Amino acid sequence: MNAKPRDPEVLAEHQHDAVWTLELRVPSDLIYFDGHFPVAPVLPGVVQIGWALALASPRLGISTRCQVMDALKFQQLLRPGDRVDLTLRYDIERRTLHFAYRYGEKAYSSGRLAWSAQT
Repeated sequence: MNAKPRDPEVLAEHQHDAVWTLELRVPSDLIYFDGHFPVAPVLPGVVQIGWALALASPRLGISTRCQVMDALKFQQLLRPGDRVDLTLRYDIERRTLHFAYRYGEKAYSSGRLAWSAQT
């Protein structure tokens, strides 16, 4: 029996200066869709945050665990098979990761994740 995937399919990735853009596809059989919700599956927001951290870590050299979540916005639902672009930008001075899931003009979610409290 094959295990259901936990991660997005990375179709392509690009880096320009300190910004990474990853072209992703949400697998239709993703384990997180089990029970969330049976009739109309939706990718949980906590998974979107986890993916941003996991995908940023090897590219930007940051930890996969943050201390602060700020300005989280979930504007559109991500569903099985959706294509989405994840933009990752790390602000070294503020120790903050800015992430955004978009596809064309459609914004799905965004936020800031930090490794120390802002003063």
